[in-house]
Amino acid sequence: MIEEQKPYLSILVIDDHNMIVNGIRLLIGDQFRNFWHANTGAAGTTLAVQHQPQLVIVDHVLPDLSGDAVVKEIKYRCPTTRILAYSFNGYSAAVLKMFSAGVHGYLIKNEDDAEFTKAVQTLLEGKEYFCKEARNHIIHRVFPEEEHPRLIVANTGFSSREIEIIRLICQQKTAREISHQVYLSERTVEQYRSNITKRIGARNVAGIIRFALQNHIIDLGDL
Repeated sequence: MIEEQKPYLSILVIDDHNMIVNGIRLLIGDQFRNFWHANTGAAGTTLAVQHQPQLVIVDHVLPDLSGDAVVKEIKYRCPTTRILAYSFNGYSAAVLKMFSAGVHGYLIKNEDDAEFTKAVQTLLEGKEYFCKEARNHIIHRVFPEEEHPRLIVANTGFSSREIEIIRLICQQKTAREISHQVYLSERTVEQYRSNITKRIGARNVAGIIRFALQNHIIDLGDL
């Protein structure tokens, strides 16, 4: 009997609520060959170092350590691991702490299953995914209103096609979704994205969003 192939290798969930852990297992567990979980930050870090999971999902609030401290340690000791954080609320301080620690994505726990699944898939594709509420907190932090320079899109040096792709990236569209909207192959979209990122000098989606806001390519209402 041939064992069913799983699309992804391994996942570690760090959360002290077993009901949450079991819910995640039911939702996406069958996509991973290995599923580990820990109820404390210390235990989660130990498991992460031992197994080097492909994806870590971590709560912002843990009984022994702060979520951002756990993220920093895992990023240092597991450099290839992708990290998705979440919390019960969208408080700015929680989002910004986890963002500063270096998470690759952030969700509020009241998001629906579809968004959670999309976030997981996006991170495992090597991209970032921040829910709308988290993005707004990040933008207001890294891009306060009084710093908005009045620039004209025509002076950015990007073509109209590139501007369109920048808008779609800011909306966290996947390469496949963008390719359908601009009638290009996914590979070509990825090439556009890579070139745009290099020219802007952005390290992540937040950097692209900042550039787009500065140059009035998008408004906050578009996010």
